Amino acid sequence: MYTILGINSCNDIGNKILYHRANRAQGGRSIRIDREEVALLSYEDWSEKYIGFIYEIYVLPNYRYQGIGELLLSYAERKACELKCKYIKLKPYPLDEKTQKDRLIAWYKKNGYFQSPDKEEKIR
Repeated sequence: MYTILGINSCNDIGNKILYHRANRAQGGRSIRIDREEVALLSYEDWSEKYIGFIYEIYVLPNYRYQGIGELLLSYAERKACELKCKYIKLKPYPLDEKTQKDRLIAWYKKNGYFQSPDKEEKIR
């Protein structure tokens, strides 16, 4: 069972890695499985421009390849729809040495994202 929680303060996060990432992002959402923090979503809405922006989806290495990133991506998409955003933008880049950029881009494409025509490094 998982729970997606809002982050009111970085002090709400007990995991040191996720705390550091949330502190850099100034908040976001965390996901817990059986009360253990396993991932972080840093999302901002630019609803005045009808755009959502994902700064970061970070899943702790021991929890990768279990669909947790997709849960956070779906959460961001639902949030964007609620705010009447037309699309979500992001700039994919590996957050550690274990993740390859090509694999990350392929993951976003598998989930319906494509290269932005106006900026090659961005996906939407």
